[in-house]
Amino acid sequence: MKRAQHCSTFGSLPWSARADVVGLCAAMAAFSAWLWPTWRTDDDLSHGVLLPLLSGILFFECRRAPVNRFAGPGAGLFSAGLALLLAAILGGCLAVAYAAGLGWNYSTSQFMMAASLVLVLGAGWLALADSRLRFLPLNWAAASAILLWLFAAPPPPGTYARLSLFLEGRVTDAVVHILRSVGIAAYRDGNLIELARSRVGVSDACSGVRSLISCTVAGIFLSGVVVRRPWSRVWVILLSPVIGLAMNLIRSLALTLVASTGSSIEGRWHDITGESIIVLTTLLICLFAFWLRRHEGQPPGGAEAPPPAQGAHAVLPTVLAGALGGVLACGVILAVRSHSSGPAAAPVDLASLFPQAPAGWVEKTTPGMDQYSDILRTTNLSERVYYHPKGEGSGYVNLYLAYWRPGEAPVSLVDAHTPDACWPGTGWEAEVASARREPLQVGGRTLAAAESRRFTHGSQEANVWFWHLYGRKAVPFVDPYSVPRILKMSLHYGLRRPEEQLFVRVTSDQAWDEVAREPIVRQFFDNLRVQGL
Repeated sequence: MKRAQHCSTFGSLPWSARADVVGLCAAMAAFSAWLWPTWRTDDDLSHGVLLPLLSGILFFECRRAPVNRFAGPGAGLFSAGLALLLAAILGGCLAVAYAAGLGWNYSTSQFMMAASLVLVLGAGWLALADSRLRFLPLNWAAASAILLWLFAAPPPPGTYARLSLFLEGRVTDAVVHILRSVGIAAYRDGNLIELARSRVGVSDACSGVRSLISCTVAGIFLSGVVVRRPWSRVWVILLSPVIGLAMNLIRSLALTLVASTGSSIEGRWHDITGESIIVLTTLLICLFAFWLRRHEGQPPGGAEAPPPAQGAHAVLPTVLAGALGGVLACGVILAVRSHSSGPAAAPVDLASLFPQAPAGWVEKTTPGMDQYSDILRTTNLSERVYYHPKGEGSGYVNLYLAYWRPGEAPVSLVDAHTPDACWPGTGWEAEVASARREPLQVGGRTLAAAESRRFTHGSQEANVWFWHLYGRKAVPFVDPYSVPRILKMSLHYGLRRPEEQLFVRVTSDQAWDEVAREPIVRQFFDNLRVQGL
């Protein structure tokens, strides 16, 4: 470890190191542009809007330290940087795989990409901290600038849910205990607080997760720009989230006290307390950091290191520059392949695809289909049942359609909600021997190969045929319980320009030869011809 008074300028760096600086800045800018809509709409990530600015301030501050430390050249520095770079590439590949299968806005995809960005920034930091380059010193401000990006993306869903549930319980317990200690009758029922005149619910927004994450970000930032001693930094980082959680508890208690008087806490009271707590929490954390700064002595000094050796060559910056170039090329190819060109397609009018019931038949539209919209990520779905003139329960034909605009849902999600995966949960059992893929004929023409199934539910039997169309072409069926096959399909369809999707299902108690003769079915598939079926 060598000390030096000043960092080198950008212009004095070799071409590989300059390429690293530009590439890393471009990576942070691209990542910010990708997550910007999420930062603007997700209250839990509202601090993300400031992250590029905070990180930039920290990178600038790390170069202004009176004494800077740099790493001596050697195999250790190269090995550590290469390990971080390889881990970043692996994490990026996993993030792309998640995005291809579950969508680019899926939280796990975003978190994995954020982790990859942190790793590649760490590799770049080691490359530029080489004593032969002396561009980014090895200090806490630089480390903080990199660590902040880990909070740019939403945490993994399971981790967030468990943390939120834990905090909700603790806040509810604490508020009830305090109320009882001051003589106010309160009773806990789950995450509800029963009062004499009202009931208060401690929801996810009141759990303190937002305060915990935002205050941790604030603590890391202040530890890099305000305090200088290691123990001062530890205290700022550890106590910042504690202050945030304490202030959130005070807010929850204040709202509950207002509710105990019979007043409504929604609207004005809720907003006023929320905004006030944010301001007070920020001020308390800043005051605490500056109080520690006042009690610190002067930072240790040291002798200036000799100037960089003329003609010295660092290998790690060259390797990093090549890797960043390769990632850039892959990113451009991926963006071009997955870019949706042209105006957004108008949604298909599903009602126009269903046939009218012939004379004597009974037609019923299944109500409540919108309850599946959140799971399927579409509101454009409909189901109609046609009963044979013999009467209800005999000779029926059930027609189901669901439509997705380009990019509205990944292929794997649509393919995961087939009868094979969903019907067993409602009591239907599939006959394993009946599962097959077969071309069907209707009205004198052969349809795309359909997945054929037979289900039983007690004494009831149902024959099911279904198709999944992507870009008006049939998608080969994938076993919803086979992870390798789902991953293969996700990568095949998820890394290309998004197309519209249509799921078609026909259910009947009759065999296909009988179903295909019904005028309803012939008209249905005539209407679907324009959709590629």
